[in-house]
Amino acid sequence: EELPVVLPNVTTFTGKGASPLEDASEWVKCSCPRCKAAARREVDTMDTFVDSAWYYLRYTDPRNTDRPFNSDLADYWMPVDLYIGGKEHAVMHLFYARFFSHFCYNLKMTKHKEPFHKLLVQGLIKNQTFRLATTGQCLKREEVDLTGTEPVHLKTGEKLQVAWEKMSKSKHNGIDPEELVKEYGIDTLRLYILFAAPPEQDILWDTKTDAMPGVQRWQTRLWMLVTKLIEARTSGTMPNPKLLNKKEKDEARKIWEQKNLVISEVTEYFTKDHLFNAAISRLMSLTNILHQASQPVILHSVEFEDALAAHCIMVAPMAPHIASEMWKGLAHTQNKLCTHHQWDVDVLHQSWPTVDPEYLQPPDVVEMAVLINNKACGKVFVPQQAARNFEEVHELVLQSELGLKHLQGRTIRKAFLSPRTALINFLVQE
Repeated sequence: EELPVVLPNVTTFTGKGASPLEDASEWVKCSCPRCKAAARREVDTMDTFVDSAWYYLRYTDPRNTDRPFNSDLADYWMPVDLYIGGKEHAVMHLFYARFFSHFCYNLKMTKHKEPFHKLLVQGLIKNQTFRLATTGQCLKREEVDLTGTEPVHLKTGEKLQVAWEKMSKSKHNGIDPEELVKEYGIDTLRLYILFAAPPEQDILWDTKTDAMPGVQRWQTRLWMLVTKLIEARTSGTMPNPKLLNKKEKDEARKIWEQKNLVISEVTEYFTKDHLFNAAISRLMSLTNILHQASQPVILHSVEFEDALAAHCIMVAPMAPHIASEMWKGLAHTQNKLCTHHQWDVDVLHQSWPTVDPEYLQPPDVVEMAVLINNKACGKVFVPQQAARNFEEVHELVLQSELGLKHLQGRTIRKAFLSPRTALINFLVQE
């Protein structure tokens, strides 16, 4: 007969964290509805989910003692740029977080409805769980015999049920991070986790896959690049870009182009897509390109030195220790050609590399791939302004040395131009 329970009017708030209902003694004291004995009403009526539903607003003004938050500060900082959480949050926390945000908006406490710009629902790192089929008991790894074709209980020889599951103490499938750090090093461990899968996907923990040896070899190759530059600059020959011949200048130009391309893509992966595995893959490709550089280009080109410095800076957020050591090596290299880096400051304090403005300028000429009956036969340079015009490209190719060699005197049935991929395909009579 007392339902619904009506809360009393509370005029005094202690500010000490206790429930203000504690002081409403007449309301707290009541009779048990079943046995009619003296009883107390529950005063802790505020569920903890309420706290976790508006913390992002409180973070904008955490020391305010007069109100939940200052509206101007909330409007300045909100909405949150990126929310990272598991999919289990979708049906409770995110639901109530959005509810509170809409509620504050309706009360004109904020100027935004939605609390989060973007969600990143990260996957889990899973490991194998070994269970006894008879009892469902989870076994520790040291209780499992893995030498045969199928895992069995070490004591009884009983076959086990094996599943990839979230790491848990109760399932005995957790891994001690400190042991892994001792074995592989913190940079290698971090790179492995980032490289193994995109952040949204689960990782099946298996350091024997290609990912772990791959990131270990990559770090060795990064170190070798710094060593190559140091050795070249201490060879006794002063670096001088004017000493590069045409072939070496073209090689340096390609390094410059690849550096800018990788900066552009890795920046996108870091800031928009959050595909750290793809970022590592692109950085590995830049490592390969720098390893192919000839000795004169390593010694005399600004492009090699600058690309290696940018490479080091982009590696630093994911592998700060080796990047810092590499940067120290670069900083102490003699006869440096790059002057726009802060060589006396650690790599973690360097500005993020940006694409060179001239790289963004359209080229004067376009390298047009030429196919004959769907088979590549060479390339022809055409002016930029003509690269999207079928008739002009068609005629320039026919008049080129390649066209005279492969197309003169042949019947061209049809030709297709793809300006986006800089490709023209001639279908000719065999």
